[in-house]
Amino acid sequence: MSKTMGTLMVAMTAVGLTACAGPRAFTQGTYQDPEQIVMLSDRWNQNDMQLVAKKIVESLGFWITRDALTKPVVILETPKNRTTEHIDLQALYDHVKTAMINSGQVTFLDKAARQEIAEEYEYQGSGYVDASEATGPGKQRAAQYLLGLVITSTVQQVGDKKVVYYKSTFELTDIETTEIVWTDHKEITKSFKKRSIGL
Repeated sequence: MSKTMGTLMVAMTAVGLTACAGPRAFTQGTYQDPEQIVMLSDRWNQNDMQLVAKKIVESLGFWITRDALTKPVVILETPKNRTTEHIDLQALYDHVKTAMINSGQVTFLDKAARQEIAEEYEYQGSGYVDASEATGPGKQRAAQYLLGLVITSTVQQVGDKKVVYYKSTFELTDIETTEIVWTDHKEITKSFKKRSIGL
């Protein structure tokens, strides 16, 4: 076998082994403080969600205290994402809902569970359940307010610079009168600069 042929075979073997190994996987990780600001990309992230939730919880709590409301009963409207990104707006709702419930200021109704609850009523009224313990329709709370969310974004990009702007707007609507009784928003602007590969 010639020297050139031998070198070629070694090179082909090395390429084959590399191909079999596949792409490298992330194998080592560490826990991070979820409150720490981390921006690995120019997309919406958990820090954006926390900043929005903090502002809205403070604002809504102040409005409830100012108007001396006693635990208003609220139901969540389907959130509207008017950005070009996939954003988990339910997670943002959950942040706000959890904080407001834990503050003792708001009662939230579970709209998503209504169908399952209706089915449970039927089962408990079927005779399989002890009649003295069975629950049924007619005692659910009525929502007084509807809490809605709209998020929008704009992107400006010139050369290697990019600016991303988000606006998250919350509204609380009186269901009886359809009056918007409270609204507030949080704006977030993030700047990025593209770096050359290897720098």
